[in-house]
Amino acid sequence: MLLRDTVIVELGNRTPEQALAVGIPARDVWIAMCRVQEVPVERWHGAGRPKPARG
Repeated sequence: MLLRDTVIVELGNRTPEQALAVGIPARDVWIAMCRVQEVPVERWHGAGRPKPARG
């Protein structure tokens, strides 16, 4: 499973599951996963959905 098996450098050489467990925000984990899986930027927030405002 991707959450347990994929180590992502951007997350401090952690799996997404480990990153969430140490308190890295889910949004940051999701974006890192999208990058490593080469998901097109326009699909990071769902196909056809606008990028949410950060604030």
